[in-house]
Parts: sequence; structure tokens; C-alpha cells
Amino acid sequence: MKPTTYIDWDGLKDIPFFYCDTKEDEENKDFDIYYQGKLVLHDYNHCGHYLYTAAVLFSRIKNKTADWVNLRNLWILRDCVRENYNHGIGVDDIIFGENFDGENLDTLTPLTKKRFDYLCKRIKELDPYATI
Repeated sequence: MKPTTYIDWDGLKDIPFFYCDTKEDEENKDFDIYYQGKLVLHDYNHCGHYLYTAAVLFSRIKNKTADWVNLRNLWILRDCVRENYNHGIGVDDIIFGENFDGENLDTLTPLTKKRFDYLCKRIKELDPYATI
């Protein structure tokens, strides 16, 4: 696993996801995100593939250049995916959309700001111990 000391957590809100490149690092089992050629965020790709899942969801957003589609919110979405998976919160339909069949990415409902905000709120309501 890579250390996270390089991550500028406060600066993530200023990095638009649209301008980032993603890469799976099979050797280290990491999912890496690069901005302007520099590694700015990564997550260990263990059983949940949380950051990878969040990146797939962000890549399906219709207005990819919206202000809210940034790395800070990507990490928050990653935390939502993690909490839902680990704690069995049961908000799959909010995360993926009601039509997602579990495999075909074309059945994902593109995430919106409204649904993202509702997801965060709902997880906190259902699990007061959730770390989002």
C-alpha cells in the first residue's frame, strides 16, 4: 500500500474529476487518480473497490464539468459506497439507480447533485456511526 501523506485533502475540492486520469495499479492493488500527470489520490483496491466504483459513477455523470464533480466529492462518494457495502445500509438504489442490474454499466442511472446530497444525508440517517 502507498502512503497517503502526499494527498492535499483540502485541495481535492479544487480538482475537477473531468481532468483526471485513472489507473489500476495491479502490482500494488491500488486504484490511482492523476491530475496533470501527478498522483493526487489513491485507494487500496481491496474487496470493496470503493474508489473504483465511485470513479465509474462519476464518469457516468451527464454534466461532468459541474463544480460539484470534484475529487473531494468523489472521495465522499467512495465513503458512501464503503459504508453501504460494509454496514449493509441498503441504499444501492440511491447509489446506482433503480435500474442497475448489478453488472451492465449501461443500466446505471447517472448520478446527479440532488441524488448525491440525498445519498449522503440518507446514509447518516440510517447509520449515525457512518464516517462520511
